[in-house]
Amino acid sequence: MKRVIKWILGLAVFGIVCLYSLSIYIFGAPETNVAYQTDDGEWADGEILFKGRDFEGIVFGYELYKIVCQKPHLKLQRITQKPEVWNIEWWFDDFDEPKWLVPYTKPHNNLNGEKYYRPEGMDHCANKGVKPELLDIAGKRASEYIAKLQKTHNK
Repeated sequence: MKRVIKWILGLAVFGIVCLYSLSIYIFGAPETNVAYQTDDGEWADGEILFKGRDFEGIVFGYELYKIVCQKPHLKLQRITQKPEVWNIEWWFDDFDEPKWLVPYTKPHNNLNGEKYYRPEGMDHCANKGVKPELLDIAGKRASEYIAKLQKTHNK
């Protein structure tokens, strides 16, 4: 009887490991979604990796915000801490990726516990239309920002 129970438990563990491995293969590794803000607290956004919203898109939005609102002095800040060792995300995160190289700070008071912030109302500069040429400039600046992060980390 004990032998049968050991076989059943062994097969159950093996099945769980296989299903988990298959889910990682299908859906990707469970990386941490990282949130960011500007140092003025007027803009914040975060990754949703499952939906394809990644760090490059966040930096593009940050650069576009700086251009549209005419605030070139703003700094990008990470408001998500690195996960603890016992969290499954820690084992799949690559802390040499540019998204983790952005300096960490506590969330701004404007966020009220949220990880996304755009002021309500059309009076705010971030809520107005954007010219197509500004999108190209923001894309170029975002690429430069990410390259600069990687370059300073590799020194």
